[in-house]
Amino acid sequence: MAVGFADTIERLAVDGSLPMLLTLTGVESISRSARDVFGAVRCLAAVAVVGVSPVDRVIANFLLGGEVQPCPTRYFTGEDDALKWLSRYAA
Repeated sequence: MAVGFADTIERLAVDGSLPMLLTLTGVESISRSARDVFGAVRCLAAVAVVGVSPVDRVIANFLLGGEVQPCPTRYFTGEDDALKWLSRYAA
């Protein structure tokens, strides 16, 4: 599933830079291999990760933590703030 998602992002990012909103609500876990695939995508201009629960924050820390991200990446508790931040990176 993660590889298919990464392939779709690569196809959509024709000019090489696409901002992405990633919503974690309802996600219970992210596998190490999915995290590796997500970290390998290089066509993103920025990633805003949105979550509302303590579990979402833990998953975001797992997803984002420990490695330098290939693009600006930030965690938000509200979609409006995330979209406002992402708008700075829209082509």
